[in-house]
Amino acid sequence: MKIQDLVAGKGDGDHVEIDGFRVAVPVLKALMNKGYENIRVYKESRTFSLWGKTCSACFTQEHLSTLAGSR
Repeated sequence: MKIQDLVAGKGDGDHVEIDGFRVAVPVLKALMNKGYENIRVYKESRTFSLWGKTCSACFTQEHLSTLAGSR
């Protein structure tokens, strides 16, 4: 799914639900600024696959929470 669609109309204090997992909007916006455009959740492993035109990565839910704390 498109990260841009997930954060549309959301404020920096908001979270979005992605297949049952809460992710902070500022984290998603920061990832968009780094070039990531899409996100997919793998529930079994609790990981998030992100990709854009020139980048791709896989993060755990814990890593995304860490990114939220560093903002």
